[in-house]
Amino acid sequence: SESAMLRSMVIATICLAAVFAVEEEKKNVFLSERGAFCSPCERIITDIERAVENEEPYLLKHCESLCDDFLGYLGNLAQQCKDWIDKDFNEIMEKLNNDWTPEAICHNYHLC
Repeated sequence: SESAMLRSMVIATICLAAVFAVEEEKKNVFLSERGAFCSPCERIITDIERAVENEEPYLLKHCESLCDDFLGYLGNLAQQCKDWIDKDFNEIMEKLNNDWTPEAICHNYHLC
């Protein structure tokens, strides 16, 4: 009947709205989690920049210790940070040498 069909359409519309709301919430949670890495990234890159200016020896080792300092309390994130530094160290240094800001570098790596 027309009433049953209308009721089915209303239920389908409510279900679709609920699915879209859940998907939007998932996206917001992901973005907020990703945003959680912004500040540590900027602090690490800023410290790398300072270490370069101060001509610190063993720069790569220094960078890895920054990961422990800033992320050591967050499970395996310090190791993930070290892996990132090891993998992208030359590129990060090139960006710093080309006057990229820490903010721009972290945005480039989608951490902010």
